Amino acid sequence: MADPALEGRAFFEHQQRRRQEAQSRLTGKPPPERLPATRGISPSLTAPLPRPDALAVPLRIVVTSGPQAGKAFGLRPGELVIGRGEGSPIKLDDTRVSHIHAVLRLRGSDVTIEDLHSTNGTAVNGALIERPTPLAPGDRIDAGGVELLLERS
Repeated sequence: MADPALEGRAFFEHQQRRRQEAQSRLTGKPPPERLPATRGISPSLTAPLPRPDALAVPLRIVVTSGPQAGKAFGLRPGELVIGRGEGSPIKLDDTRVSHIHAVLRLRGSDVTIEDLHSTNGTAVNGALIERPTPLAPGDRIDAGGVELLLERS
């Protein structure tokens, strides 16, 4: 008789475990290893984290217009916010730039940028973007009127 405390998926897993144990007693082979349960956990939380040195090519963003022209920001794997808000990894001191303007995502050799519903928009090579957009060294980014260049370090 089934244990009333076990319902749904837990009952199924319990029954499967019992079958595997019975099979291993008959065959003399150990039951297969079970992976830890990740039910209900977002795949992004269980995915391996990128190593700090996982950026295939060292990259940087260089400001090419405005009062910060010439300033360079080294890029690292993960998400980097472009904005004028305190704590933005790529902080641009220009009122045309929203506090949280756009986000750069770097994973391995893939680099994308996404506008975060900024007031003055984000463009890549002159084209306004509305969704995550791939970037490559040499691409020009316009963040609310401030020109940026993605280049190899």
